[in-house]
Amino acid sequence: MSTWLERQIGLLFALSGVSWALHHIFGEGNISPAYLRLGPMQLIMLGLMMWLHGKFRRSVATDRA
Repeated sequence: MSTWLERQIGLLFALSGVSWALHHIFGEGNISPAYLRLGPMQLIMLGLMMWLHGKFRRSVATDRA
């Protein structure tokens, strides 16, 4: 997987987790830390880790021009 694609997919995951959390908070009117920790926050963290890993791979790459 290219670093560009990894960063874009990570960003997409993080934004979808934020959207899911906002839908739960404002759509259902329920701010439950237990629920938010299980689904949306894990998706946000997964996306941020993928995005950071793509940035790291890009910064240490020796074959780019």
